[in-house]
Amino acid sequence: MKARLATAPENQVMVNIVKRSTVVGASLPGRGQGSVAARSGASLDLAGLASESGMTPVEMMDAALAGCLVLSLRIAARSFGWHERLVSVKADVRHQKAPDAPSRVIAFDCAFEIEGEFSAEEREKLVAEAHRLCTVGNTLERGALIRDVDKIPDGE
Repeated sequence: MKARLATAPENQVMVNIVKRSTVVGASLPGRGQGSVAARSGASLDLAGLASESGMTPVEMMDAALAGCLVLSLRIAARSFGWHERLVSVKADVRHQKAPDAPSRVIAFDCAFEIEGEFSAEEREKLVAEAHRLCTVGNTLERGALIRDVDKIPDGE
């Protein structure tokens, strides 16, 4: 969901909630390259081979964590009243695969580059709060139930 602020009478602030679909699908033809598409409209090529364009599923997982962390850090800066000092933030994520079965990632390394006038203590506070807020990171750390259903209805 996305909130939009609108000005109400007497300088009161109203929040309009805009829903965004949470459904993402992947498709793969019998031959050729697959794709991933969100019902919200975003899409990208699915790389099944190193020579193909697009991202592999594990790269998408790394990207989801990196993206969530930078967005969460910006939210953290706003909550601390430091948003005016935040020039930019970048997060690089690297995963480590397990050496044994089943195939899985056992660790993620996250490196932040925060541009702006912040002390070392403030940077640590921003990173810690970003990790606390990040839905993707919280899910990866705590796990989630994966269920098979017959169909996910349109409009969700």
